[in-house]
Parts: sequence; C-alpha cells; structure tokens
Amino acid sequence: LVLHYIACHQQHDKGAGTVEGLTTHGTYLKNLLRQARRLTSTALSLVSLFAEEANRLNREDEASRLKALCSFIRQQSDQAKRGEDAASYGHTKADLISFLGGLAVSGAIKMVSKNKQLSAFADYLLENPISKERPFGMVLVCIGPKGLPDGVEVVSISRLARESDRQECDVINELQQRGYLLFSEEAFSLLVDRLINDVLEGRLLLPISVEKLTEIKTASYLEPEFNDSE
Repeated sequence: LVLHYIACHQQHDKGAGTVEGLTTHGTYLKNLLRQARRLTSTALSLVSLFAEEANRLNREDEASRLKALCSFIRQQSDQAKRGEDAASYGHTKADLISFLGGLAVSGAIKMVSKNKQLSAFADYLLENPISKERPFGMVLVCIGPKGLPDGVEVVSISRLARESDRQECDVINELQQRGYLLFSEEAFSLLVDRLINDVLEGRLLLPISVEKLTEIKTASYLEPEFNDSE
C-alpha cells in the first residue's frame, strides 16, 4: 500500500501545482485511505478468528488431557484390584492352612487328653479360628487438594484399613474429613465425561479445584459416593 502511494505520488508530482493535479492527488489519497481502513478491518477480523481458533484448540487439548487421565486411572484401578485379589487369595490360603493346623492340634488334644480344660480349649480352637476376617477389594479414586487433574490417584481403601487395623469406613471418613473426594471408578468416569463436555463448551478450564468439583458433584446427578455417616 505504501509503495503504491509512492508510485502514484511520483507519477503526479509534476502536475501537483495545477488544480487538475491537486484533484487527482486528492482522489488517490482518498482511495488509499479507504484501502487502509479496509485492510485494518480485515486484520482485526483475522485477529479475532485466530484468537477463537486458539481457544478452541486449547479446549480440545484440555479435553484430551481429561480423556488420557481417565484411561490412566482405569489402568491403575484395574492394577490395584488385581493386587487386592492376590492379597485376598493369599490370606484365604493362609487361613486354610492355619485352620487345618488348628484342627489337627485340636483333634490330637482331644484324643490323648482326658483333662477337661484341655478338651474345652480344643473345642474353642475349632469354633473360633485364630485369624480374624480382614477387608479386601475396596479400591476408590481419590481427588486431593490439588484438584483435577494433578490431585487424582487410585487408593486401595482395604489395604489402608488392613495396615492400620481399622474398618474401611473409618479410613473413608478420615480421608473425607481431610478434604478428599472419593469416587468409584464408574462414578469418576461419569464425572470426567461431564467435565469434558463443559471444557469443550468453554464453561470450565483446567485445573479444576476441589471446591468446584464439590459443587459440580453435589449439583448434578452424581451424588457423593460415601457419606460420613456410613
């Protein structure tokens, strides 16, 4: 546009002192001004289009991150459940061996002893296995203070209960009191589907805080998985 103006200016420079030359020169300036305005309007439109496209790509990228997170959590959950199955099998096998050993000891005592106290102890061993029942199999998705996606992990509630010699409900209550959100794998998958839709529609941006997730979970069809009263 500038080069075009220079060329036009050089072309009419000789006649610039005449009325006709001034009129022609003014016409060229008006045309150049109209073109400049048109180009400015086009540039502003392109800037708006580029910004809109950048936002769309960012939303799609965040939605892809949520999909990848859901897939990763599903794999971690499956792995934790397999670990629980193995631990349960090992515990059951140990219980069986212990029970058979106790049965043999009790039978031997009753056979060789005429002492009533020893005989009563043998009966107690038969009726009351030494090993108490242990919790197995409860695996949940836990969202901590960092929110989503960085604060998400898979937690074996049963393993924590076994290690601390507590009930599973006690472990759940403690985590909830510390501000953690707990989901089954299925409920977490439904939550992520909802979040992906909100992100693509521009209603949400990552990261998503625990407070925001609590609002979404409470206000939607996704009721809290566990209550403190359990």
